[in-house]
Amino acid sequence: MKKGLSRHMLVDEIYALVKEKIINHEIAPGEKINIDQLGRDLQVSNIPIRESLARLAAEGLVDTIPFKGMFVTKLSLQDLDEMFEIRAELEGLAIRKAAPHIPVKKVEKLQSDMRKWADAGLADNGERIRFVAKMNERLHGLILEYCGNSLLRGLIRSYIEKVQRYLSLSRTDLEQAIVQLEWEEHMRIVQSLAMQDAEAAGQALEAHLRNSHARTRKFL
Repeated sequence: MKKGLSRHMLVDEIYALVKEKIINHEIAPGEKINIDQLGRDLQVSNIPIRESLARLAAEGLVDTIPFKGMFVTKLSLQDLDEMFEIRAELEGLAIRKAAPHIPVKKVEKLQSDMRKWADAGLADNGERIRFVAKMNERLHGLILEYCGNSLLRGLIRSYIEKVQRYLSLSRTDLEQAIVQLEWEEHMRIVQSLAMQDAEAAGQALEAHLRNSHARTRKFL
């Protein structure tokens, strides 16, 4: 066990590390997870690793096959379609709940920042990926912060993480035209929130998720 870490903290640390590897495809979909190798790499026993993998299995990121081992869950169009369907319903509810409560100053700040980001120039693919990630984090994070329902917040974050595995594939070569579309879709949502029009914000969010789904689907 790593020095200075309690068992619970160690499991949390391993869980977060392996989860990131799965989401970013450092451990590929369908790949068997080598528990012994992970133990050697992290210099820990297999017990906290198995506990961490059990948590990931409960989230649908790891499959346990009897007598064979634990494998990273494979990607599939059906799963992607179902996740976006559920996410659209959950985030639609969240934005309707959040819209009346988000401070106008916070929306105006996000609106101003997005205009600055658009003028900054995106020279390479890495910058474009970070730009889109920043937009997603700021806008969706703002909606979740003010939706007033911690259970709903947790569910949406869970589906965002699951979808991220698919987005990681589609964004390995992110074209400037796609970045522009993402920016325009996000800005429509932000502008509707600035006008405190919950219905328009919900429609703009629904359109963005529908388009994001279609763009991501092309890469599978």
